[in-house]
Amino acid sequence: MDVVTQVLPLAAHPDKERGLQVLIEANTEPIFGVRFVNTEFSTGQKHKGRIDTLGLDQDGSPVIIEYKLKSNENVMTQGLFYLDWLMDHRGDFEVAARARLGDVEVSWAAPRLILLAGSFSRYDQYAVNRIDERIELWTYTLYEGGLLAVDLLSAEEVPSKVAKVGSVSKGGNLGESLQVEPPAKPLYDLDHHFAKMSPATQVLFQLLRDEIVGLGPEVTERFMNLYVGYRRLKNFTEVVGQKSKLNVFIDGPIEDVHGVCVDVSGIGHWGTGHSRATVASEGDLLKVLPLIKQAYSLQE
Repeated sequence: MDVVTQVLPLAAHPDKERGLQVLIEANTEPIFGVRFVNTEFSTGQKHKGRIDTLGLDQDGSPVIIEYKLKSNENVMTQGLFYLDWLMDHRGDFEVAARARLGDVEVSWAAPRLILLAGSFSRYDQYAVNRIDERIELWTYTLYEGGLLAVDLLSAEEVPSKVAKVGSVSKGGNLGESLQVEPPAKPLYDLDHHFAKMSPATQVLFQLLRDEIVGLGPEVTERFMNLYVGYRRLKNFTEVVGQKSKLNVFIDGPIEDVHGVCVDVSGIGHWGTGHSRATVASEGDLLKVLPLIKQAYSLQE
């Protein structure tokens, strides 16, 4: 499977694996595009669990990070349990997020579960594709000299998934112990956004969408209420569909030598990027594509 890698200096710790969570929590934003909210978050007396790390991503979506430090830990089952718990205890998360980050907006359209382990079996990778597109598999490697490499595994697409790009997973027989359920219907989908566009704008959006998801197998498409976001390690572009045009927001310090974009960092806007381009024709689309590719490449 393809990976996207980040390497970080590992802080001195007598047991480097125990220091992993501390290091990740100090770097959730540069690695995942996630603001740190809480650590070892208690699920209460009834459930008697502790969520390793809680965060809030660029889109305002809650994020759970769970770590697998031992080969016998069933981090996937545990992570799914906590994700279900979180959806049933939204108020608890929102209180924690606002206590840490201030008056933030929380969106429950697409919460994320990040699983971090030394490695994952092919059964884990297959199960993630079949169960829920909100689950991400990340691996870590500890090197001599105090370096930590963090890799995002790109999901191999199976027929029931449309939000991630890749080849069809061949998988294996998971056995009778794993009960696989179809993914829950998302709150927002392509039809939600097409309803805001004219037929001509829908064609432009589909052309742009094909180009963006074709940038690489690790590109993830997320349907939010107000925009469609595209993420690699973090968001690199968002598209807002309107009747007569598309507003394309681009993240990162791109070089816009032809002045295609407008700086909207000082005004309210729906995407997470601060450079906005207008796409009302195929000519506009050709102008904005190199800038989107720049933002995508910045996360290599």
